[in-house]
Amino acid sequence: MKAKYKVKVNKAGLIFIGITIFLGVAAVNTANNLLYMVVSYMLSFMLLSGILSLYNLKGLEITLLPPEEIYAGTPFSFRVILRNRKKLPSFLIEIRKDKNQVVFPFLGNRAEDELSLTFEKRGYYKKIELEVSSSFPVGLFDRFYKVEVPIELIVFPKPIPTPGIRLNHLGKEREMGAYTNKKMGYDDLYGIKEYSGEPIKLIHWKAFAKTENLYVKNMIEEAAPPVILSLDSVDGNIEERISKLTYLVLKLTEQGRPVGLKLPQNTIEPSTGQKHKRRILTELALL
Repeated sequence: MKAKYKVKVNKAGLIFIGITIFLGVAAVNTANNLLYMVVSYMLSFMLLSGILSLYNLKGLEITLLPPEEIYAGTPFSFRVILRNRKKLPSFLIEIRKDKNQVVFPFLGNRAEDELSLTFEKRGYYKKIELEVSSSFPVGLFDRFYKVEVPIELIVFPKPIPTPGIRLNHLGKEREMGAYTNKKMGYDDLYGIKEYSGEPIKLIHWKAFAKTENLYVKNMIEEAAPPVILSLDSVDGNIEERISKLTYLVLKLTEQGRPVGLKLPQNTIEPSTGQKHKRRILTELALL
């Protein structure tokens, strides 16, 4: 899609244009050749400024790299990679989204910075519209255009704290078995979970050899009872329920408790870990 360039006159540009018009009128009234030359130089300067400004914005390519997790209503920093496909460098390139912006004073072949973005709604985002502008070369005019940057992004629901919630526990027999083994002094392996600062002796080295990711042993005596969440677990309208479930998933995962999700069209069995958490949050985001 071809960019549609627009121009906004700055305060300095208005003053410059006003002086040019004043001198032009004076030159016509007085027939002064010197004034004609000054006005022609000023008009040429504006024309040259416009040409340089247009070339300065040509050949730019923007890439956005999001963080691992994004929640609706909360600002997150995106990595902005700006590439210059033309031979000469660009100057004073500004990338804006709503009230947030990032400025690249000089752009050779490639530069990167961070831009804070906020998404008000949960869900899937295929592209993000950004405004690219520059006041180069002398700040008389701002030339800008809007570009849609492709990005495959899932924005998770906004977490809403939920005190006094009803939790549906899974596996009564398993819970009773874990309790009995604990009373008898057993220390059996219940499963593995992602490493989050536990003692080195609990690291599951076989799992590390297979996946090259750190996991730790989850012993029966310390295994928390699994929980299945559903829309009926919380109250409120559909968006409030989704946000409250998001909060519960985050809290239960932080506590190391296996958490699952039961929806009308899908059921996710209880488990732990960051990947499992993101799977549940993705289901909630797209619900």
